[in-house]
Amino acid sequence: MNFTQLRSTERARPFVAVVCAVPLLGEAVRSALEFADVQTFSAHGGDLDGLLEWLRPDVLIVDDDRVAEQARGFAVDHELPVLHVGVRDHVLRLYRAGAWETVDEHEDGPSAEGVRNVVAGALFAGAGAGT
Repeated sequence: MNFTQLRSTERARPFVAVVCAVPLLGEAVRSALEFADVQTFSAHGGDLDGLLEWLRPDVLIVDDDRVAEQARGFAVDHELPVLHVGVRDHVLRLYRAGAWETVDEHEDGPSAEGVRNVVAGALFAGAGAGT
């Protein structure tokens, strides 16, 4: 088996990687994104760039401020949309065009529907990191 056999470039559904400090977030995202394949990883795993290089997700979702900042360089280089679910400050931010943009803010915190809507827009309307 060679390197190209290990990395399939054709996917039937969009691939969303969730790197989270709160494991319950990964489960909530998985249930909200019925149109995507979702895989959850711990925010405490280290080497985020290496993980993303191998995974090549279509969208990255994070819930940790430190991880969100670590993802910026990879996001710009690979035009990867990054959605930061601000659990503490009750806001959703999307990284694109070199800046974080607040895309949803609620007193009760981000909703599963809000995450679904932003991810769908990033995937299907081209609202990626480089746009």
